[in-house]
Amino acid sequence: MLPSDPERDAVGRSIAAILMAKEIKRDGGIHAETIMTEIGALAGFAAQMSIRKEIIAPQKLDPDAVLVELVAKNSERYYFSDLLNCILFENLSTPPYSVWAYVLGAVGDQDHELLPDLADIVSHAARSVGTKQFGVPRLPSAHMPRRLPRAALHDDWALVQRELIAAGREPAEWPYDLALAARWQITTSGDKLAPLLAAKIVMEAAIPMSKVDPRTVPGA
Repeated sequence: MLPSDPERDAVGRSIAAILMAKEIKRDGGIHAETIMTEIGALAGFAAQMSIRKEIIAPQKLDPDAVLVELVAKNSERYYFSDLLNCILFENLSTPPYSVWAYVLGAVGDQDHELLPDLADIVSHAARSVGTKQFGVPRLPSAHMPRRLPRAALHDDWALVQRELIAAGREPAEWPYDLALAARWQITTSGDKLAPLLAAKIVMEAAIPMSKVDPRTVPGA
């Protein structure tokens, strides 16, 4: 189990509450799959922004030395890196852990074979860049979100970034604050959505949205 972090937990819960309130206002109720998708999309994009704001900008590094830019046939730009993968899902045993490590904390002791196949999600995201399939969660039809990850990122990033800054959170903390939001949401939605499926929904959004060009996201 990951160590307790009361401040991060409070920020995560606050972000989840803000997104739920926004969904109630927009749709008249909370749809668990949509909230999981929104938080996952934001956490994934926050991973890239943390690299840009905490490593590339302060150290005046060439972005191409840290993030590999891929230009798709439709001229859209996407970003890949080992550091991005580390933040998202590779670091499971040492601080600052990873988004996936926090999500796993809500899943509990499950058979490893039942967990989402992250390698498959990563591979699909890479294969689908520049196509209509990019960022579309591969989920049972009954559990598709009301809004796709890209729409959630476009609509919610500026709001959530303002809240994180107002809470005094540094960009390096943003992915993990949002991972705590995901963990809290999975834990409190267990009566509506199985934790394993909720975890898959989060990562189906987080991994592709981590690669989106910030120039196309309002507020980034």
